[in-house]
Amino acid sequence: MTGLHALAMLALRRPLATLLLVALATLGLSLGLLRLRSEVGYRGLLGASHPAVRELDAHVARFGGGLPFAAVWSCRESTPCESVFDASSLGMAFEVATALAAVPGVGRVDSPATTGLMMPQDFGLPEARRLAPGGRPARDLEALAARARLDPTWVGQIVSADALAGAVLVHLEDSEGATAERALTALRDLIAPHEAQGYRFHLVGGPVEFVVAGGELTRATARLVPLMVGIVAAILVGLFRSGWAAILALASVGPAVVGTLGLQGWLGWPQTSLTQVLPPLLLVIGVGDAMHVLAGYATRLAHAPDATRARREQVLLAGLSRVATPCTLTSLTTAAGFGSFAVSRLESLAHVGLLAAFGVIVALLLCFSLLPILVVRLPARRVASRRASESWERGLERLVSPSRRRPAVVLLAAALLAALGAWGFARLRVDASFEELYGEQSQVVQWARAAAHHLRAPETLEIGVQVPEGVDPTSTQALEVLERVEGLASLPGLGAPLSILQPLRELHRLVHREPLVLGRSEPARPERLLRLLAAEEPDLVELLVDRRGGALRVSFQSAKLPQAELRVLLEDVHRRLDGVLPPGYEASVTGPLATVAGMIDEIRRTQLESFGLAGALILLLLGLFFRSGRLALLALVPTLLPVVVTLGAMGIVGVPLDVGSAMVAAVVLGLAVDDAIHLLFAYATGRRAGEGIEPAIVAAIGAVGRPLVSTSLALLTGFAVLAFSPWRSVASFGLLSAVAILAALLADLLVLPALLVATARLRARAARPH
Repeated sequence: MTGLHALAMLALRRPLATLLLVALATLGLSLGLLRLRSEVGYRGLLGASHPAVRELDAHVARFGGGLPFAAVWSCRESTPCESVFDASSLGMAFEVATALAAVPGVGRVDSPATTGLMMPQDFGLPEARRLAPGGRPARDLEALAARARLDPTWVGQIVSADALAGAVLVHLEDSEGATAERALTALRDLIAPHEAQGYRFHLVGGPVEFVVAGGELTRATARLVPLMVGIVAAILVGLFRSGWAAILALASVGPAVVGTLGLQGWLGWPQTSLTQVLPPLLLVIGVGDAMHVLAGYATRLAHAPDATRARREQVLLAGLSRVATPCTLTSLTTAAGFGSFAVSRLESLAHVGLLAAFGVIVALLLCFSLLPILVVRLPARRVASRRASESWERGLERLVSPSRRRPAVVLLAAALLAALGAWGFARLRVDASFEELYGEQSQVVQWARAAAHHLRAPETLEIGVQVPEGVDPTSTQALEVLERVEGLASLPGLGAPLSILQPLRELHRLVHREPLVLGRSEPARPERLLRLLAAEEPDLVELLVDRRGGALRVSFQSAKLPQAELRVLLEDVHRRLDGVLPPGYEASVTGPLATVAGMIDEIRRTQLESFGLAGALILLLLGLFFRSGRLALLALVPTLLPVVVTLGAMGIVGVPLDVGSAMVAAVVLGLAVDDAIHLLFAYATGRRAGEGIEPAIVAAIGAVGRPLVSTSLALLTGFAVLAFSPWRSVASFGLLSAVAILAALLADLLVLPALLVATARLRARAARPH
């Protein structure tokens, strides 16, 4: 007697105590939902302790900037203005910028109305002026506007060269998700009245991307979960010809989903864009064991629809004794597939893996405790149909017949598919564009395109240059190094740089009426210019220079690059920095662009490590349970085949792995092996009972074929629902998982029986005396 079979017996003997225990445990865990919080941004996905996040936090803390986002508007699209410097446009910018500057967590806000502009004076040094002091246009607005269109700290940052587009640029004080959400919420509230007047805004930047796109995913998931429940229920009703079967299966899984989310709250793990998929994921996976319990029960009761409750309990316990061991193994292998994500340094992905593994095990326990109590209280005819059982037997027999009669043909076709898949797998690449990640219809994608067209690129790359101890960061020597770092703007994908050199060069031209040439101009000039700039615009200097810590900041605008191009760009950046930095100088490469690249690298590393770890764990579990290396290896063949074929097909047609689909292999590896386990366990049981090879295969298919098909259809339809997600990465994960699960089902029903027949015949030939 297995532990699960004993658990089912105990539950049937003590139903009220079992129900009370399940209710109390579910309630205790569900209270964690009150502690569940959401986290957006890099901290939520990578974790606060990740090196890329620590580097970003240090950079933002040092300069008070490095994580910007912007609201870009264009007078081509906005009816109230003809130019950024219109009174209406400046008044709007002043109102929004001044209110945003008071929001906690906002360090600095730039806009055409509020940012200082160095202007020459008739008698004296240049001084900082505002185009709209107090929200009203300055008296000499025309001269100020002409000057602004020449200033490199303005053009391409907060105004376009043609003055038809402007931006309110927000610098956050930290990378906390709450800070980004608070600032972005305030911004959207502030611009809403102006949108009603005809202004059209495009919001861009890392904080916008995570908050808005994350909100899109949350809303989409909320819509998909009921759809997924409905579709899975419809599949179950169609397969069992009974609505009660669907209700019982879903009811037994529900507490596992609620409890897992509650545990997440108790652990203090935040909800992120990745953990949003947990409820539908657990729902479709958890139904699997319920399928095997219900299918076996329905098949055995099909000929006795009026059985008493005592008889129903006997039949149910007999069925549970047959499926307890394979269900335990399948749940452990599925949990191993998810648990392998624990090796990831992408904190959110590790949390998904551990929580999913917990939920799978809890769903297994509920299927052998809560479900038996519920199912035996229904008349057999409510869950069993003799006609349906006979139809299943005939259909499965026809499906498996070719594998028994012509195993060589089936195996040859499988080998050719595997070879083709392996060839395609070698051509597979990991890459995805910004548009592919979120989907063409995502608001953040449309905003980024419009903002790049009108004014500025949506992304930034930040470089902090640390000068040697004893060297003034504003000395000519340090500024010459900074100038060489600015040369990285020539790399494909990077835009014009912003550093302290831009305002210094412009100030030098205003004061001395000639370009600033470092190394040729008077050495003391940069220092004097910096003192003048610090007196007029201290916040700007602090944003670009850390005099106390001896560091200089360079910010490059960048387009949203596909993953492959992003890797190449960052490799070129590091290589160029090694070439231009003298001994003693160091550079940190961070900002949204570098942090996203770090996240992609973690996903790629997780894909390789988790797949290997999951495969090793699954093979070990198979060997331990079957006590046969041959059966363990046979189970891996139909498990690996659909993964290789699915990924190989992607390589052949040129579809790259993205952030979501990169997780498919490890997840499907844990799910696809389930069918093979149930089939092999039933086959091995028949062989131990003295049945021949082919009769044992037929008996095994008859015993477990119906729940195998039912489970696989429920899984693949559940995953296929994710294809409707607005996030392309989530959609690709769902669609590819569905295709791989279907391929795994066909491999288990066709290839595995052929393998069993072929290997048995080979062993029989080898055993014959020569």
